[in-house]
Amino acid sequence: MKNGLNILVCTIIILTQTGCNKDRAENVNDYIIEKENGQIILAYKAFEDFLDSDRSWESYKSILLNAYPQVQIVHNRQLGWGAIDSVTFREDIKHYQKEDYEHFFTQYSNQTLNYLYDSIIEISHTILPPVSKKQVDLCFFLPYGSCFVIPEKDKNTIYISMRINPKEVEKIMAHEYSHVLHFDRRPDEPLTLKRELVSEGMAVYLTNQIIKDIEVSNSIPFMPEESFEWCKKNEQLIKDSIKLDLNDTTMQLFTRYISDGNFAKPPQGFVQKTAYFAGYRIIEACVKQGITIEEICSLNSETVIDKSNYFK
Repeated sequence: MKNGLNILVCTIIILTQTGCNKDRAENVNDYIIEKENGQIILAYKAFEDFLDSDRSWESYKSILLNAYPQVQIVHNRQLGWGAIDSVTFREDIKHYQKEDYEHFFTQYSNQTLNYLYDSIIEISHTILPPVSKKQVDLCFFLPYGSCFVIPEKDKNTIYISMRINPKEVEKIMAHEYSHVLHFDRRPDEPLTLKRELVSEGMAVYLTNQIIKDIEVSNSIPFMPEESFEWCKKNEQLIKDSIKLDLNDTTMQLFTRYISDGNFAKPPQGFVQKTAYFAGYRIIEACVKQGITIEEICSLNSETVIDKSNYFK
């Protein structure tokens, strides 16, 4: 398994010039790779088609938002996060230049994307077998950034921006699919910091198990190693701050402890994404007590935190 993932990383980097069909898709299915239990949706190719159009807002809606509900979801999230403005975005897209995006369109071959999907799921199931037969879709998109997973009644969809460094995509896929395996097991509970703390901690822990040749310090998406070292040195400070906010239900929980980049507003002096570090420590503490991953995933966040003794 480990050798397979090493090959994956090399393959992602090497196969950057294999290219994709430049012809305009006649229908949406031309940009979908059917899998046994899901789809790989190449929505970024539709964005290339848009760049070959008149680049009007009407064309953007027709070629991307209406044709690919997944892109509409990403678009709505970007609006909600404040990453784009509903008015100025319509004008901005008219000035997009194809040469600014050219390198994204040949970043992966279909062979690479198939291997990414198949290998991560296969290895993940040896660590934590799935409990449902929900469809798993993987959507690669442009022009937006970010990555996330959306659980639905009959399927789970993983979203990964083509802007993400190809060297990171294996880790992102492992992290987001770890969320899928966790979501299908955990009890329903409302949004709180403690829920997100356990959720991100589990994803980091499983990522480190799935990809055997990376350190924990490199298992948190988009966290520099120096930030991880800061967390190790200031762990008690992190505990004291997060403990006060465990029951927070506002968007502040994301900006203070989970978000990165321009969205993040961590406590003064803190690095970004400290919830990932603390969450990992919570899951690690439970495992060290002999609690299985399956059991941890089946418990609500308050129980997991209590069993970990992390804040005691």
